[in-house]
Amino acid sequence: MSNDGFAKYQAFYQRPPAIVVEWNDRETAATGWLCIDSLHNGAAGGGTRMRTGGTREEAVFLAKTMAVKFQVCGPNIGGGKSVIRFDANSAPDVKRGVLERWYKHIGPYLKTCYGTGGDVGVDEVSEATAITERVLGLKHVQEGIARGHTWSDSEGPAPKIDRLKHGVEELVVLPDLPGPRKGKNGEPAWMIADVITGYGVARSIETYCKHRSIPLGGKRVVVEGYGAVGAFAAYYLEKMGAITVATSTRNPDGTIRVAAKSTGLDCRALITAREGTNLPRAGTFDATITDTTSGDELLAHKADIFVPAAASHTMTAQRIQMMKRAGISIVSCGANNPFAYNPRNTHLAAWVADMLDLQREADQLFTIIPDFVANCGMARTFGYLMAAGAKTDATSIINDSGNAIDKAIEKLINGYDKPTGLLNRGYEVFVPA
Repeated sequence: MSNDGFAKYQAFYQRPPAIVVEWNDRETAATGWLCIDSLHNGAAGGGTRMRTGGTREEAVFLAKTMAVKFQVCGPNIGGGKSVIRFDANSAPDVKRGVLERWYKHIGPYLKTCYGTGGDVGVDEVSEATAITERVLGLKHVQEGIARGHTWSDSEGPAPKIDRLKHGVEELVVLPDLPGPRKGKNGEPAWMIADVITGYGVARSIETYCKHRSIPLGGKRVVVEGYGAVGAFAAYYLEKMGAITVATSTRNPDGTIRVAAKSTGLDCRALITAREGTNLPRAGTFDATITDTTSGDELLAHKADIFVPAAASHTMTAQRIQMMKRAGISIVSCGANNPFAYNPRNTHLAAWVADMLDLQREADQLFTIIPDFVANCGMARTFGYLMAAGAKTDATSIINDSGNAIDKAIEKLINGYDKPTGLLNRGYEVFVPA
C-alpha cells in the first residue's frame, strides 16, 4: 500500500504554524497558547482546551487538526487552537478568572479573525460563549470568523453571528432521554452543543457500515470517555441497534472508572446516572464499575467497534494489541489525535514520528474513521450556521451535520474498497497541500 497520505500528513504537521501567542497568567500558574496554523481566507477556528499537562506543541498539533477538519466540513478557513495549561477541576471562581484573563489577552484575534469554542475542560456555552460575551462583548465565540473570513455571499457578519448565537443553543428534545435544560414548553431538553459531536461520531459509523453492507444491529461497542461526545455517541449507536458493553471516565484524582456489562449497558440510564460527566460509583448502577489506575480494563471485553472519545493520545502500542485481542474491527475517532507519543519527546517532529508509527500499525489492523471526519459535528454546525440561508432549528442543524458526515465518508471510500488503510486514505484526500 502507498504511504503517500502519511507522507503528506508528516509534511503538513511538521510545517511551522503562522502564529503562536503565549501567555503567562500573573495570578495563577496558568500558561496559555493560541496557535493559528494559517489565516486561510482571512480566518481560523478551533476550540479552547484546559488541562494540567497542556503544551505549546499540543496547541500547534490541534490547530493543524482543525485545518484538516475544515477541509471536511467547511468553512474554507485555517485551523487554530487555544490550549491552557491549568487544572480544569480547580475552584470555579479560579477557573473562571483564568479564562477571563486568557480571553482578554487574545481578544484582538477573537474580534477580528479567530473563532473558538469549547473543548476538553471548557464548556461550549456556559464558559467559552458566556465569558467572551461578558469580557469582550462578543455575541458569539465564532464572531471573529464571521467578520474575518472572505465570504462568497454578500451577507454581512451580523446575521451570521445572530444565527450562531441561536443555533448552537437551540434546544433538542429527546423524548427517551430527558435533558438538564428547560425546553420551550417546559419539557426537559438538551442543546445542540450537548449532542451534535456524539451524534456525528455515531453517524460516521452508521454511514460506513451502510456503504460496506455491514449490519450495525447487535454490534458490540466500547466507548472510551462518557462525557458529551462519548455518551451521545453511545446513545445514538444504541438507537441504531448497537450495544455498548464498556465505557470509562477519568476521576478527579486521575484514576479511571470503567463501567461494563456483557449484555449491554443501558446508555440512557447511564447518562442520567452520571455525576456531572463522571460515571456513577460502584453499587449505584446496574453494571460492573471498577476504579483503576490505567483504564486498560476497558478493552478486556469482546467488541466490534471502539470509540476513543476521551483525551487525546490514549491509543498506545499496548492498547492497539488489546483492541486486536478484543476483536475490534472499526474505530471511529471521537477524540482529536487519539494516537499516543513518547511523553519524553518535547519536539513536534518527534511527536509526529511517534504517532505515525502507531498509525501505520493500526491502519493495517482496523477500519479507522479519522477524527477530522468522525468528530466534525460541532465544527460543521458553526460552518452551516454562518452560511446564508441556514436555518436555526435543531432538525435542520442535525440533518446538515449528518449529511456533511455522509459526504465525507463517501469521499473517503469512493473508489477504495479495502477495509483497512483508511487513515492513509484520509490524509491523501483531506490534508491540505
